Amino acid sequence: MSSTDILSHLITWTPFLLEGFGWNILIAILATLMGTSLGGFLVWVRLSHWKKSAHASLIISKWFLKIPTVALMFYCAILLPNEIQIPGTSLIYTFPAWIKAALALSAAQVGFTSHNLYSAIKSWQKGKHGVALLFIPSWGSNLLITIIASSSASLIGVSEIVSRCNKVINVTDNTSLMVPMYLYVSLFFVCFCYPLTLVMKILKQRMLDHISSTHASK
Repeated sequence: MSSTDILSHLITWTPFLLEGFGWNILIAILATLMGTSLGGFLVWVRLSHWKKSAHASLIISKWFLKIPTVALMFYCAILLPNEIQIPGTSLIYTFPAWIKAALALSAAQVGFTSHNLYSAIKSWQKGKHGVALLFIPSWGSNLLITIIASSSASLIGVSEIVSRCNKVINVTDNTSLMVPMYLYVSLFFVCFCYPLTLVMKILKQRMLDHISSTHASK
């Protein structure tokens, strides 16, 4: 297959791949929202005056840090039902695979938030506001990592960009398209995540510079 034919195939399938990448972003955002919410709750419990609850929260937080995401994704796909019937009614709602993927990916977010947000709040309480605010760029960078990790959702049948890439290769039935197609798909992640990574680095550096200047003026 000539380079012209390969380029033609890539352009033709771009809308299909872009739609799949939208699912990657949606999964990552949902996973981050769920993980941040639960992680924030664990931090609130850990900061409480109930010693037993605080200790339990710490143990749970450490447990979430050790969960293998891919294994959890398979567990969610197998153990969670595909359909849920509302008790007392005939209403049945589907439990889509992309939500299961988001649940699995949220585990890492829970561990990240419960660990880093706790340290940020303790720094804030000590008057180290600049250090505490460093949580924000770190949280943003972790979201970008989750977007990249969302490609593992293809393992449980989610029609995200990697899954669609495989479908395109199978439909065209041309092995010479495989490497260019995978490289093309990787560019989606690079072009989306790299500029935002730079933004997070700049934001973090400015915060660090502000902290340094604040200490120097004292």
